[in-house]
Amino acid sequence: MRPSASSVQRSARRRSRGFSLLELLAVIAVIGILAALIFPSIGAARKSANRAKTKVQFAQWAAAIESFRSEYGYYPAFHSSHLVNGGATTTLNGEHLFHDILAGRKRDGSELAAGSAPATQNRKRIPFYSFGEGEFTDANAVYPHFLRDAFENLSIAVLVDRNLDGRIDNSDYPSYPAVALPDGTTARPSSGGNDTDIPATGLRTGVVLYCAAPNATANDPQFIFTWK
Repeated sequence: MRPSASSVQRSARRRSRGFSLLELLAVIAVIGILAALIFPSIGAARKSANRAKTKVQFAQWAAAIESFRSEYGYYPAFHSSHLVNGGATTTLNGEHLFHDILAGRKRDGSELAAGSAPATQNRKRIPFYSFGEGEFTDANAVYPHFLRDAFENLSIAVLVDRNLDGRIDNSDYPSYPAVALPDGTTARPSSGGNDTDIPATGLRTGVVLYCAAPNATANDPQFIFTWK
């Protein structure tokens, strides 16, 4: 017996109604569960990648500083704060001691001013390092044209073996510089004890850099080091 035209129409209407409310809610719930599982993993992977990128960046800067020492026989004297952006101006043609010494020119590409601190130290104007555009903050940032790491850190410490005795220790820096943490506080690496960031005997190297880790807080200071 063939179905009537009316029964065929009713069946077609049922098929065209699509998902029910319960079915839609079930789909949304599944999507929410998947998002809760996937998004933290994505965030953790991104942090891990940025940490690796920052360590590579710092290693390249350290290599450039070592090249400077090989050329001149001494390490460059950066800002007294021992921070990469210490004393820097926010204008491209202004002085940025760390950048200008290693690049052999200003951030806008112009020559170093005769008699300036960068020109006095890098007398031959040798470009020991070519800074990439991605290593600077944007022109519309709070501190434009500053050097940054992959986490947007501007507070980056740089230490060198100032007395050339083969290690960085308290004879070079009686107090290791503090860096800014994401929560607005500051912290400095622990030193001198058994479980410390910097051993009491110092670090057997010529150049080190460090900054705060993305999850660092005043109660739980964490760092990204070139030596760990």
